Amino acid sequence: MARLSAGGWDKVPGLTSLRPAQVNGYPAFIVHLDGELGTVVAVRIDDGLVAGIYAVRNPAKLSHMERETVLSR
Repeated sequence: MARLSAGGWDKVPGLTSLRPAQVNGYPAFIVHLDGELGTVVAVRIDDGLVAGIYAVRNPAKLSHMERETVLSR
């Protein structure tokens, strides 16, 4: 994840924060642009290799990201 985060995020206009998270069981970044939730980027890793990168920018889908869901067993 550190290498991915170093890959040009400083060039994103309006970037106010980039914080690590866990989304749907995958390591992820939550990106805030101009103080608003802008994008969630999750990375699927299989056998130590990046097998998929998933980015969500749809505001309707991101509305669920403003709160943390606590899982119980």
